[in-house]
Amino acid sequence: MGKRRDILAAAAALLAIGTQPAFAQGTPALTSKVELEKTVPGQNGQPATQSYITPDVVVPGDRVRISLTFTNNGTKPASGVVIANPIPQALMFDGTNDVEDFSVSADGGKKYGALASLTVPVEGAAPRPATAADVTHVRWQWPDAIAPGQSRSTAFFGRVR
Repeated sequence: MGKRRDILAAAAALLAIGTQPAFAQGTPALTSKVELEKTVPGQNGQPATQSYITPDVVVPGDRVRISLTFTNNGTKPASGVVIANPIPQALMFDGTNDVEDFSVSADGGKKYGALASLTVPVEGAAPRPATAADVTHVRWQWPDAIAPGQSRSTAFFGRVR
C-alpha cells in the first residue's frame, strides 16, 4: 500500500493551478483521481480493452491514469487556466491522450515544451535528448474560458517504478 499512498498523496498535494484574476469572486477547485489500468482480454476474437479501477495496491510496472478536473467555482469565466502537475517520484511519465495545449518539463518545471524538443544536461558532455523517464512535470495551458460552474478534465499516464 505504500506506493499507492505515495502516488495518491503526490497527485493530490502537488497539483498547481495558474489562472487569470477571474477568481476574485470564487475559488477554483482542482481534483485528481488515480486509477490502475487493467487489460481485459477480448472475447470471441475481439481485441483486448483497457479498464480503470481504483487500486488497493500498485506494483512496479503497473500503469496508472491520473485524471485532473478543474472546476470554476467563480462568478466569472476563467480564462488562461494553466494546470501543472509534478510527476510523483514513484512514477515515470507514460503519455497522455490529451495532447492539445500540452507540454512537459524535464528540469523541475522551469522550462516546458514538446518532449522531443527538450534536453537534459550530462556532466562533462553535451546535453542529451530528454526521454519519458526524464519528465518531471506535465502542463496544460487552456486558452478557452471555462464558464462559472463548469468543469474541464484531462489525464496523463504513469508507470510505477
